[in-house]
Amino acid sequence: MRREVPIAITFFTGVLLVVAFFIPHEPFGSLEQRFNDWYIIVSGFAMILGLDSLLLHHWNKVSRRSQDWFHSLSLILAFFITLFWGFYSGIHTGNFLSAQSTFRKYFYLYVFVPLQATMFSLLAFFIASAAYRAFRADRFEATLLLFSAGIVMLGRVPMGNQVAPWIIGFVLLLFAFLLYSDGRKEVDSLRRALKFGGAILSLLLIYPLAWFFLKYTAATAGWIMNIPQLAAKRGIFIGIALGGIAMSLRIILGIEKTYLR
Repeated sequence: MRREVPIAITFFTGVLLVVAFFIPHEPFGSLEQRFNDWYIIVSGFAMILGLDSLLLHHWNKVSRRSQDWFHSLSLILAFFITLFWGFYSGIHTGNFLSAQSTFRKYFYLYVFVPLQATMFSLLAFFIASAAYRAFRADRFEATLLLFSAGIVMLGRVPMGNQVAPWIIGFVLLLFAFLLYSDGRKEVDSLRRALKFGGAILSLLLIYPLAWFFLKYTAATAGWIMNIPQLAAKRGIFIGIALGGIAMSLRIILGIEKTYLR
C-alpha cells in the first residue's frame, strides 16, 4: 500500500489536470487553478523540508569535523543571521526590503547583491570556455557556427557596421595566407592548385564582402536570429515538449516510479 496509494493519487490528479485543460467548463474549469494553488502550498512545505535537509547535512559535517566543515559552519551562520535579521527588520519597518530597513541597507544591497553579481559574472568565463571548445573551426559545422556567431555579435553592437568590414577583410587575408602556405607544401598538383585558387578567391572576396557587411551587418544578424536560429530553437522546444509529454504519461500510468524512492 505504501506504493499503490501514491501511484493512485498521481494517476487521479494527472488525469484530472488533463481533463481540466481540454474541458474549460464546470466542474473542471476551476480545477486547474485550484491544483496550481495546492502546488504552491505543497512546494512551500517541500522548501521547508529541503532547508531542514540542507541544514542537517551541514550540521553533521560540522559536528564530525569533516573535510571543509568550516564552510558548512559559515552556511549555517549565514542562514540564521539572514533569517533573524530579515524578521527583525520586517517587524520594525513593516517590510524587510523597505528603504528604512537595515536588512536592505547593510545586507541586501552591500552583501547579497554583490555576491549575486559575482556568481553571474563567473558565468562569463564558463561561457567563454564553452565557446572556445564549440567554435574551433576543425569541421565545416564548427566553422559555420563560428562565422554565424561572429556576425551576430557584430550586428548587436553599435559600431558593428563600421568594424565588420575590417574584421572580414582580416579574416579573409588570414585565410588566404593559410591556404597559400599549405599549397606550397602540397606535393599533389591538383590539391596545390585548389588551395592556390582558394587563396585567390579569398582575396577577391575581400572587397564585396566588406562592402556588404558595411551596409547589412545588423540585417544579416537579424536574419540569422529570426530564421535559422529560431527554426532550430523551435525544433528543440518541440523535442522538449514531446519529452515532457512522454515523461508525464510514464508518471501518470505508473511506469516511472523514481519519485517514490
